[in-house]
Parts: sequence; C-alpha cells; structure tokens
Amino acid sequence: MRAAIFVAIIILNFILQATVFSYIEIFQVAPNTALLIVVSYAMLRGDVEGALLGFLAGILIDIMFGSVIGFYALLYALIGFLSGKPFKDFVRENYLLPIALTIAAALALEIVTFIILFAFRGNADFTHNLRTRIVPATIYTAMLSVPIYILIYRVNKFIERKTL
Repeated sequence: MRAAIFVAIIILNFILQATVFSYIEIFQVAPNTALLIVVSYAMLRGDVEGALLGFLAGILIDIMFGSVIGFYALLYALIGFLSGKPFKDFVRENYLLPIALTIAAALALEIVTFIILFAFRGNADFTHNLRTRIVPATIYTAMLSVPIYILIYRVNKFIERKTL
C-alpha cells in the first residue's frame, strides 16, 4: 500500500512538474518538487526506500526531459540513498533538518548536472550558471521544503497507522 501511494505521488508530481509548475517559474527556474519528495521520503523511510523512490522519480525525468536515460535516475537514487542513510533516529517534527538537507541535495544536484551536462560540452561559465541557475533553483526549492516535508510526513504517518 505504501509503495502504491508514493508511486502515485511521484506520478502526480511529475504531471504537475511538467504542466503547472512551469508557469510558476521565478527567474526562469521552477521548483524541483521531485527532489523534495525524494529527500523527505528518504528521511522518513530510510536509505533503501529513498533510493528506490529516487530512482523512480529520476527515470521519469530521464524519459521525458533527459538527453540520456539513466542520468537523473542515478542522481536521484543516490540522493535518496544518502538522504536516508544518517537519519533513522531523528526527531521527525524537526523542520530545520529537511531544509538543510534539501539545500545540500539541491546544490549537489545542480552542480553535478552542470558539470556533466554543460561543462563537458564547452559551456563552462560556472559563475554565470551559479548566479542564473544553481542559486535561484536551490533557494526556490528550499522555500518549499517545509510544506512538502509536512505533506510527506502526514501521508507517511497515515499509512503507518493504517498498516498497523
């Protein structure tokens, strides 16, 4: 039941990301809600489930937007795994940790994406990309980290009560 609900959340998020969220861009940057869902879910459910959900979210992004199948799947799976690894016994109502982890994950995702997809093509103006893409995307994503974390936390809590 948990897997079906979170697969549905990822698919719904993917549909919203491809349609609605493209209209709420700020400085030509949309929030990365897939990253937020993966980080939040990994913090609540652990590294293996976080990696699986990250892989699913990444493969959907690869299929629709990516130039190489598997690039985002690998990145999101790695982020899901690393986000869930050290947080087995944290206070789940602590909202500062999801913000900090989201900022770290968004920065890592944007920098690795820049290095792999742009720097190897010869578009290596890192400072321009830092100002126009990496920092705005990280800030915009971090602004939504608490509401998304609360939503994922409540869905997870509801599922845990229903399965007991």
